[in-house]
Order: sequence, then C-alpha cells, then structure tokens
Amino acid sequence: MLKDIDSLMEKYEIDALLATGSGFEDPNIFWLTGFRSGDRIIYFQNKGEKGLVACGFNTLERVEKESFIKKTYDLSEFYIQLLRENKMIADNMESIYGPMLSELFTGKTIGVPDNFPASYLIMLQQLGYDVKVVRDLLKEGRATKTTEEIKTIRKAGDITTGAISNVVEMIKNTTVGENKTLLHEGSPLTVGQVKLALEHFLLDNNAESSDDIILAVGEKAFDWHYLGTLDDKMKSDVPIILDVFPRLKLDRYIADVTRTIVKGKPTERVQQMFDAVQAAGDASIDAMTDGTRYDDVNLACFNTLKKHGFDSRRLNPDAVDGMTHGLGHGIGLDVHEFPSMYKRDRLFLEGHVMAIEPGVYLQNIGGVRIENDYVVKKGKAELLTRGLDNVIIV
Repeated sequence: MLKDIDSLMEKYEIDALLATGSGFEDPNIFWLTGFRSGDRIIYFQNKGEKGLVACGFNTLERVEKESFIKKTYDLSEFYIQLLRENKMIADNMESIYGPMLSELFTGKTIGVPDNFPASYLIMLQQLGYDVKVVRDLLKEGRATKTTEEIKTIRKAGDITTGAISNVVEMIKNTTVGENKTLLHEGSPLTVGQVKLALEHFLLDNNAESSDDIILAVGEKAFDWHYLGTLDDKMKSDVPIILDVFPRLKLDRYIADVTRTIVKGKPTERVQQMFDAVQAAGDASIDAMTDGTRYDDVNLACFNTLKKHGFDSRRLNPDAVDGMTHGLGHGIGLDVHEFPSMYKRDRLFLEGHVMAIEPGVYLQNIGGVRIENDYVVKKGKAELLTRGLDNVIIV
C-alpha cells in the first residue's frame, strides 16, 4: 500500500524515492499518483514526507486537478529556458533534475525503480548523487491492495467472466462440421473470430485486452502460452483453453481468468484432467490464507495433482507432461506482479490479490487450466472472478 513506502525506504536504506514515466506506460507512476495520462511526469518523495509530482505547462494543471497528489513542483521555467537556448529538453535533463533535486532532496541516497532510464541514472551520478536501484520496493508496496483496489479488480473480474460467458454461448450455438470443425452461421469458427467477439465485448464494457488473448485448441494447448493463430479452427470434443486478462480503460486494473471449454463429450482422459485440476485448485485455495507460506500453497496444488496421477515440474524438474508452470501470481495494475510464488518462503498477507491457475498438459491431447482471482483474507480467500462455472462442457 502507499502508506508502506516510508517503511520500505527504511528497509532498502534510501532517503528518497525518484521515478519518472507516464501512467499509461508505467503502472508504478499511476499507482503513486493516480494520474491517468500519456504525459511523462517525475515523482519524488523524501523519506518521512508526502510525495510530489514535478512537471510543467498544461500537464501541471491536469495533475493538480486529476491526481491525488497534493504537492507539485513546476518545471515550466526550466523548459522555457532550454527552449530559449534552442536545446532539446530530452538531451539536457541535468538542467531539470539538477536544480530540482538541489532544492528538494534532503538526504544522502536516492532510490530509483528498476525501469528508471539508465541515461538518467548516469546523469544523476555525474551530478554527484548517490543513486541506488531498489528493484522490488514498489513491487512490494503494490502487492498488498486496499479495499478500493480490491473492489476495482472485482469489477474487472466481472467484465472478464462476462466476456468468457459470451464466448461460451457462441461456442454452444455452433454446429459440428467435417473433421469436428465448429460451424458458426454455417462457416468454420476461427480463433480470430472468437478473439474479435471478445474484444468487442470488452470495449463495450470500457475495458481492453492488456495483451493478446490466449486461445489454444486441442493439442496446441500443450504449450500453455500458445496464443493461437487467427485462422486456427475451433473443434469439438477437444479441450479449448481460453485465457483472458483485460484492463479497465479508466481504472487501469486487470483481472486474469482462464477456462477450458469442451464442445461435445470430453474423453475419459480429459475428464480426469478436469477432475485433477479442479481438485488442485480447491486444495490451493483452502491452504491460502494470511500467514501461510507461499510454498505450502504450491505444494497443496502439486501434491493433489500427484494423487490424481499427474506430474509437475515443482516435484519433478524433468517433467514434460503434467503441470509445467507455476501455480499463480499477484495481479493488479500488471498481469504479473508481486507476490511471486517462486519466492517460496515468504508469507501471504491479508490484501494480497492472486491469480491461481492450476493446469495439466499432456502431449497429443493438449491442456486443461482453470484460473480465478482471489484476495487473501484472515480466513478463506475470497473469490473475485464470479459468475462462471469452473468446468465448462457444452
């Protein structure tokens, strides 16, 4: 949470935090300021003080109206001086940062996030500042969500499950043609058509794909990140993995939901995959609570899969079939953010929001994956992606 930044500065042994970018290109900037814009701004915060935004001209006016940051620093005169000297602002950032930091910075070490421009970092060092890259500070701050953030992710989840429900109806209303090809209004239904329908639904609900949708038919889903080509044909009697992770256009938060759909009758082996993945998901959520070690939740999943006869790379690094990816990841302004379940000995905290996605993948069959988003509580985790069956056979 934002209120944790001071304690995180103590942890990382820095005296101020400095970041730059736009709220569209860098979720950290949006999280720190609430300023939704493509304009680049500077965020600066001394330890023990409130953060401020530095920018100029019309951008400054909009920051003062739209950001929750109350303190600003006007860079307009510095920009004007560079223009008078016929100098490119981007090539003379020392003329911006130098005067600003000499006035604002009161400590010894400035911390910058991992994506801070390398040329700016070198420039600050040449100005005589001690600069430390604090790779995980903002990631850790963002990991625990406020009540309002959780409400917004739930809103994103409702739109995501609605979009998937729309596709399920589309598939349900197809007929089966030659070679088990699904026919929509008499023509083969393709991955491209399904993705287009999804995008239309999202846009109609003021959301958009944060990245390309994963839509993998049959054997192709053995590669669990296979996106699907636009002319791939939808088929009956095989598992179809649909992974949708849209961003709210205004609120910027993301949900991440996966369903595996079968039109027709799944084979006995595919049904076993469904049963195992559902059981592994249930075991994971039963284990995931405030104070639980990340890896205890991992093992709840992978041990359940093992009981159902499926391998995993967590228990067997040489595994080819079975569950060959991690159990889940934090979600918020990014599709993948902290907590990282690969940091096995860390503990879940109330307010962590997790996408949990058990799956099983077999060569010559494909895969089954079920993914939902949850908020960690003192008791059982709360489901945020509601209104959609986990197992979808139509």
